[in-house]
Amino acid sequence: MLELTHTLPVNRVKHPELTLEQLWSGLMLRVIEPVLFTVGLDRADILAQTDEGCRRALHFGEHVVHDTVTLVAYRSVEFVTDPTDAAPSGRLRIEVEGDAGDALKLTFSYVTEFPEASTDEERGLLEMIKAAYMAADEDTIRIIREHALTVRH
Repeated sequence: MLELTHTLPVNRVKHPELTLEQLWSGLMLRVIEPVLFTVGLDRADILAQTDEGCRRALHFGEHVVHDTVTLVAYRSVEFVTDPTDAAPSGRLRIEVEGDAGDALKLTFSYVTEFPEASTDEERGLLEMIKAAYMAADEDTIRIIREHALTVRH
């Protein structure tokens, strides 16, 4: 099993400050337009939607992954993927911490049902996956910031 939790600041020196509303709007963009955030994702179809979340089909070429997104307004977004023949089940929970300024942070928590690593090569692969997750999370904040600046003007 792969588990990873880390927290990133939303507002940094030399960047325009994002508000909680702008951050949440960006997280909702990640839900409805995940192609902007996910390398290799060709398209996403929302299959069902409520105020509490949605069910999606994510198309990576011929490979389709289904997931369920659960929302707690201005507090968290959770993505849970169904297992497939090619990929295990996984969960990403993004929690909003703080309300404004330097206190505004995102905590990313991953749990993926990979088999336990038994060789150095497998352990190295899991470390590479963790590094890719962390880079994608940095990109998430960057894309949200770019979206907020575009919408503001």
